[in-house]
Amino acid sequence: MADTHDAIRVLHVDDEPEFSELVATFLEREHDRIDVRGATDAEAGLDVLAGEDVDCIVSDHDMPGRDGIEFLRAVREEHPNLPFLLFTGKGSEEIASDAISAGVTDYLQKGGGTDQYALLANRIVNAVEASQSRRMLTERTRRLETLIGNLPGVVYRCRNDPSWPMETVDGEVEPLTGYTARELESGRVEWGTEVIHPDDREAMWDAVQEGLDADGSFEVTYRIRTRDGEQKWMWERGHGVYGDDGSIAALEGFITDITDRKEREDRLAQTSARLEALFEESPDMINVHDAEGNILDANPQFCAEIGYTEAEVTSMKVWEIDRTLDPTSGYEIWEEMEVGDRREQRERTPAATGRRSPLPSISDASASPMPTDFSSAVATSPSVSDGTGSSNGSGSARARSTTPEPSTKRRSWRRTRPPISSVPS
Repeated sequence: MADTHDAIRVLHVDDEPEFSELVATFLEREHDRIDVRGATDAEAGLDVLAGEDVDCIVSDHDMPGRDGIEFLRAVREEHPNLPFLLFTGKGSEEIASDAISAGVTDYLQKGGGTDQYALLANRIVNAVEASQSRRMLTERTRRLETLIGNLPGVVYRCRNDPSWPMETVDGEVEPLTGYTARELESGRVEWGTEVIHPDDREAMWDAVQEGLDADGSFEVTYRIRTRDGEQKWMWERGHGVYGDDGSIAALEGFITDITDRKEREDRLAQTSARLEALFEESPDMINVHDAEGNILDANPQFCAEIGYTEAEVTSMKVWEIDRTLDPTSGYEIWEEMEVGDRREQRERTPAATGRRSPLPSISDASASPMPTDFSSAVATSPSVSDGTGSSNGSGSARARSTTPEPSTKRRSWRRTRPPISSVPS
């Protein structure tokens, strides 16, 4: 409803100027919101209406040219909802009936005394406020319908019962479930017993009741079966609607299809598990470090080869382990790399000779927490001399002699993307 201090602009049409002026005086005296503009016939009234904003029309019936009913019909052609009060000295059932048929808002017969003006002022204010309320309700309804029509799901009102009987359901009901809104609202199809997957019904009921008991709202994820038997994942959020006695009268909420997201999450989880297994079980030495050279993670092979624990490694810089790499060179290499780039270098470096001996940190592929992080690995040659003339076929970089032969290693850096587990679903 409009602000109660807003002026109510009234157009009073009457062919008696003196009476019209008297009406304006009394109406404005009765209510300080009313502002009256006069016109002496229907044509003049239509001219005013075409050029000015008017909140309400008060019109006589018997006037030269168009009478009050004809004036009303003309107004309704352009302004179907504008309050229109017929205020006439000639009253009859026929006029009242014609006025109602033409869409009059109210009908009031002129009388003696000043009380009629107080009554007329009251009728004007009530008619205008009712019209404003209807207009605002219509606009809210339109916005709500637009919102619902564009939501990727459905909004509902249902009873708090395991069968979830739907009172109203709007939105993409049929594309989502294969059932029509009418089928769900009539009870021919029950959401709880025919749509929700049998294996999820009990858990979904328990989760909703737990949420209602906690704070009156809930959020659940569950599966449904469509009319065609297709399985889909739903995400639902809702709240309880409570009666005066505090009991739950209904539930209202929103349901949307998250099948694609769930399938993507499953694929990402599988990929993450495979990458984690590769990281943990790789025979190569792998570590993850950021653009500042801080080691963030290291696999078991890396820790085993250099003799440090994982906690010790992740407190170190890359160049504290790889003595062949200085900070300046590392920064220059990493700054030039884009996500997914890989740099390789083959060189002959001294093999390690015991616990806590520094080894080159050679970059290879693995996940890292930020796009600016890098993965690193030591990938040794298939055979490393143990200094006795025999070969260590394991491919490990661990030395077997106090006088080791140089081993061939491949150095590469790859700038990595975010890890699978951090990709938003």
